[in-house]
Amino acid sequence: MKKDKKVIMLRSNELIDELVATLHFHGYLQMESSNIYGGAPLNVVANDHKIDNIQEYIDDLYIDLFFRTHEFKPIRIPKDWKIQRYSKDGEEKCEGGIKLCLNSPFDRYTLVSCIANCILGNRGYLNKSVPQNKFLSSIIVDYKKYGPIWECPVIKFEIPKGDEFEQYLNYLYGMKHSMYNPTNRAQDILYYSEMFQSKVYNYCYKNLTNYGLMTISKRQQGYKDIKDIDLFGEYTLEDILMIYCLLVYKFRMEEDSFMSFIGLFANGNKHTFLHDFRDFEMQVTDAESVKPYIRDRDLFLRFTSPTKSKAVKFNLLGNGIAEIQFFKDKPIRTVFSNNSLPLPFLYNELY
Repeated sequence: MKKDKKVIMLRSNELIDELVATLHFHGYLQMESSNIYGGAPLNVVANDHKIDNIQEYIDDLYIDLFFRTHEFKPIRIPKDWKIQRYSKDGEEKCEGGIKLCLNSPFDRYTLVSCIANCILGNRGYLNKSVPQNKFLSSIIVDYKKYGPIWECPVIKFEIPKGDEFEQYLNYLYGMKHSMYNPTNRAQDILYYSEMFQSKVYNYCYKNLTNYGLMTISKRQQGYKDIKDIDLFGEYTLEDILMIYCLLVYKFRMEEDSFMSFIGLFANGNKHTFLHDFRDFEMQVTDAESVKPYIRDRDLFLRFTSPTKSKAVKFNLLGNGIAEIQFFKDKPIRTVFSNNSLPLPFLYNELY
């Protein structure tokens, strides 16, 4: 079976070089010697870690372009749910019965908050509808930083955790896991699911007791039992969780991650959110598509310390809102809570 060979998340050396030059010119990158044991070249402006940081910025622009231009069906939040809804003024508590349109970043923040606080885990509304579901009850909600101040809930599992993704890499690359560099993230998730479900390779859980094997089996069955429910209008729970995984994990699969667990049972049906993004990745491959949305200060923030920076001041105002001020310029506002795509200067222009 061959995977599609398409450019993922606009990997463009030319665009990377342009952004490195911009950062260097404005003093955010300095000439330095990389760690000789790190495998990176000596006397460079941007080592591999900083290049990855720039690539993540490009990924965020690309993902945002998809969300702004894709034709979404409305996501309906059940009437009896109490949720936090976001606007330019921040978060406010409200009743359900609303429709979310994911073209709006504020509705995306609302959905991420809703998934973490209302859908997943043993305290969520969904658990009341399907009590004793081992997938839901094994979930732990943690938080991850994105840039200097932005944060977003990330989903983890209680112990034991599976090693499905590790064995997938073993099948593809042996012990050379560093070779893993998928050319299309959505297609790779579908390939990963196909490999696991069709048992193409001799998969087995390692180092697990019988209790651990039973726990993992019940967790997987718990997810399969509910992934096709449609509480949210025309989107299934699987679609909703894939939307969450694109926003929060950027469709990166890693060992022991929520993304690599959800990916095990990705629906091969073409009428799913995952397929929509796969089609976007295949069609939008030119770096010129994101260049109009590059804002230098959004890029600079990726290399800014909230405590040490002399150029930027951050002021947390409450209700999930913060102000950002470069030097003595007029400050702008940004939602920092439940926000995994820190593009405040772009959004300040667009919304």
